[in-house]
Amino acid sequence: MSIGCKKNGTWYVQYRIPGEKYPLREYTGIGEEGKTAARELDRQVKEQKAKGAVTKRVQRTGRIHLDQLAQAYLTERKLSGKSAQWLEEMETLFNKKILPRLCFCPVDDLKYPDVIAMAAEAWPTVSLATRQRYLGYLKAAFNFGRKHELTATNPLDKWERQKEPRLEFNFSVPDLLKLYDCAAPHLAWAIKVEWHIGTRPGRSELFALRWRHIDFESRIIKIYGTKTDGSFRAVPMLPHFEAALKEKRKQALGEFVVDYKGRQVKKLQTAFEGAQRRANLGYHVRMYDIRHLFATTMLNGGADHAAVAKLLGHSAVSTTHKWYYHVLPGETRRALAVKPDPF
Repeated sequence: MSIGCKKNGTWYVQYRIPGEKYPLREYTGIGEEGKTAARELDRQVKEQKAKGAVTKRVQRTGRIHLDQLAQAYLTERKLSGKSAQWLEEMETLFNKKILPRLCFCPVDDLKYPDVIAMAAEAWPTVSLATRQRYLGYLKAAFNFGRKHELTATNPLDKWERQKEPRLEFNFSVPDLLKLYDCAAPHLAWAIKVEWHIGTRPGRSELFALRWRHIDFESRIIKIYGTKTDGSFRAVPMLPHFEAALKEKRKQALGEFVVDYKGRQVKKLQTAFEGAQRRANLGYHVRMYDIRHLFATTMLNGGADHAAVAKLLGHSAVSTTHKWYYHVLPGETRRALAVKPDPF
């Protein structure tokens, strides 16, 4: 149990609850008021410990702060079936970025400029899409508080997502092959897997794929969702990729399909940047662009949009069409060639 203060002047009390993996940290505010509140909370925790073990979060008197609201919101989301991975992501987001900057007063005293200033300080270099996604999560927590009468206001009530600019897409299949040829062996395999099944790259899907998720008898690969435990989408295995998977399975040292010396891969950024430099493509590429190209080539090849949406794990075909449908070189000429010439 300890009292501490963040660099921005926000005070907190940290204590353990039996059975919990990590200690709880409750923020009490900024400046002298926050320090006084931290000492009072520390006194309450010690009082409970003197009577026995602290078996649950100590409830502070007065109006609710964001750390209390966030805990209630995530508990409700857990009971509704959200996956452990989603919950871990949200806990990290709140604990590392949001709570240290927005617990200096009760939620009902927070104003829109407070939240926007937090976003500018916490995520100065992330993309507009990522920053808006994070603010969307925070708005959902505020809405939860108001819906359940824990709070009276939502400082993001009038906040709306800005229209995100559609980036120019230059990546092509020939450039994908250049990148593959310049990649280290573990990255080359990850690129091949990504190209054949179009998962969300990273820890959410690609790095989480295990050999037990591959059903060689039914010739499908189960891609488990990141938001709800137990949900998955089935991606068929084409014969040439099935052969590659079987061969790789013989050499596998661990349970993960994409691994490094038998261990789960956490990130590929360094290896990917090195492959980019060697490939000398002339423009920046992300691992996510392989998923994008996976979808774009199918759509431009005449694949059913609903089928592509299902492969990508999109709940709405409109999402697939909006973000993944690009006109590739030569497609406009091919489109004109389809039209008959009656003259």
